[in-house]
Amino acid sequence: MLFSHSNHSRRVPVRSVYRPSPFDGRPFHWIEAGDGQAQVVFLHGILAHSMAFRCILESSARNYRVIVPDLPGHGRDRTFQSDAIAPSLQGLLTWLEGFFDTIDDGPVHLVGHSLGATVAYLAALQPRRFPAIQSLTLASPGLQIRVPSWTGSLVGKIPARLARLGVSRAGVRIYEPLQWRRARMSAHEVRDYLHPIREVHRIRHILGIGSDLVDQTGSIDDAHLIAHPSLIIWGDKDHLLPLPTAFALEKKIPDSRLEIFKNCGHCPMEDCPADFHDVLHRFLTTH
Repeated sequence: MLFSHSNHSRRVPVRSVYRPSPFDGRPFHWIEAGDGQAQVVFLHGILAHSMAFRCILESSARNYRVIVPDLPGHGRDRTFQSDAIAPSLQGLLTWLEGFFDTIDDGPVHLVGHSLGATVAYLAALQPRRFPAIQSLTLASPGLQIRVPSWTGSLVGKIPARLARLGVSRAGVRIYEPLQWRRARMSAHEVRDYLHPIREVHRIRHILGIGSDLVDQTGSIDDAHLIAHPSLIIWGDKDHLLPLPTAFALEKKIPDSRLEIFKNCGHCPMEDCPADFHDVLHRFLTTH
């Protein structure tokens, strides 16, 4: 299991699933728990994997079938090795379309964080392409990233072997106070977090996605076209994404509600897992 040492994952049966994809047969990988009729798909952020939702997996699995896939290049995913999956936002949408076709079990409550929320947002703008989406939850979506315009080009030029130096225990400990206001990972969790994402070819793919994500950031002009019931979750201490974007999304998306967590950083499902679960559960039970 990817997070066998997490205190948040010991009491719930968790299945680690590999399934051939339509992308040259390269397998999807996802974590699955719960047997509820309604299914919730969680999409993690960049340089993360399914472990990112470990703190709410058990509580969510009491009521829903929970599926947490590894995005291309992340975790134990292998679809990124297919030429059909470009390291870009459009590549992620192609991947998501194939993933939905593979699980093919009816409506999906789609919950995304950061990069995953950006992908979820873009998918919701294409309801004919993604008819399975029943509701949308955006946690700190990377739609208006607070970085200089040249950052995307710079990210794309970073050698993967150099970037690998930051994917380390020291790198995690340096970054933790910026990413999380309350949460800290145990030494075992850091090991489980880093192990599947330190391969150079994975990092190269992730850097490509990061470059495209930054290049595409800035506009939420199409948000009014989202017809799904939508929940927006944000931390008031998010260092990366400006809080005004949260209010703008709530105003633009017709059927939406906004929840802001106090003293919470960029990862509310880890910083404030109880609040995150309670807010999400209340939302899902009405949609």
